[in-house]
Amino acid sequence: MSEEDNIRIVEELFEALNAQDLGQGSKYQAPGYTYQGPGLPGPVGPDGYAAYMQVYYDAFPDLHFELTHKVAQGDVVIVNWMGTGTHDGPLRMPNGDSLPATGKKGTNFGSSTFEFDNDKVVRSSTYFDTATMLAQLGVALGM
Repeated sequence: MSEEDNIRIVEELFEALNAQDLGQGSKYQAPGYTYQGPGLPGPVGPDGYAAYMQVYYDAFPDLHFELTHKVAQGDVVIVNWMGTGTHDGPLRMPNGDSLPATGKKGTNFGSSTFEFDNDKVVRSSTYFDTATMLAQLGVALGM
């Protein structure tokens, strides 16, 4: 697959995220696919990824991602994105606590890396600014 094809697949993955359709995105996951993101204890497979995303869909029912920058080199695609949403549901925290809905709108910026083998994603990882997200929701961080 070409770098342009890989970028197109990542764009389709984000379209599926915006539609909250994780089944659509799973068609691009290779057997053995792993995901790593903030708050996870380590890489997770497809079911762990779906559960991870569901936490954010539950907390931000209008969650929407906009890709702001895309770079591909060989079998790797890196995208920067802006995520927006309204905190209308409980946000489950990694420690098991839950942050009740605040009704506040938030904007967060992040970066996701996708590694391909042929036309399938074998590994992806995401990084975003959790502290800024929580501050926008009115959570005071004791630092």
